[in-house]
Amino acid sequence: MDLEAYTKEWLLRISKVQKNKHSICPFAKKAKYLICEEEDKLSMENKAINFDVAYDIYICFPSNQSMSVDEAKSLEKHLNTVSKDTITLLDHYKDPGFIDSVYTGNGKKIVFLIQNKEELLKARKSLHNTSYYDFWDKEYYKKITETGK
Repeated sequence: MDLEAYTKEWLLRISKVQKNKHSICPFAKKAKYLICEEEDKLSMENKAINFDVAYDIYICFPSNQSMSVDEAKSLEKHLNTVSKDTITLLDHYKDPGFIDSVYTGNGKKIVFLIQNKEELLKARKSLHNTSYYDFWDKEYYKKITETGK
């Protein structure tokens, strides 16, 4: 399956409303995204620094799909250091995340999600006015919401 189809399938899955009346990502279905393939550290730095606000998110698949969780977390931290205007979140298939027992990741790939910081924080704030975060494990909430701050 090519990355475009793979990404669409994942976004469809995380957009589906769950038993708790929320989807994993309420914004995924309508997001304007750019798929970035074969990304190395330098090209992802460039994407984080020069984020095009015509998109909601860059979905970056690094060429090194065998990097360890620690290596990927180090790169995530670096990307969040080089740009004050974006937040990069890691989805590593070997470091799964769950919301209300539902797997949040794509399942097979290492992916870096680069988003406009101001817009992401606005979206999070709007979700705090709902019961959305009530279903999140405290550690997972901290891991996601403190990344890039």
